[in-house]
Amino acid sequence: MYYMRQILNISLSKEMAENIRNDAKDEGFSSISEFIRAAVRIYLRELAVRRIKKGQKEFAKGKTRTVHSFTEFRKFR
Repeated sequence: MYYMRQILNISLSKEMAENIRNDAKDEGFSSISEFIRAAVRIYLRELAVRRIKKGQKEFAKGKTRTVHSFTEFRKFR
């Protein structure tokens, strides 16, 4: 699967940039970009887990709604 890539420029402290360069090399990443993409994937997975846990807590408290169609479901996004 091919995704169109976009370039993002970020500003980091000298120390953070050096740590990233070293960690990317030590962990065997082919580039700093690959390292950053892996870090973002981890963040997104952890975010999804937090959201799921929040939803489970809300469900347990009875804070739910019945949705009768996909169109209706999309209103809650």
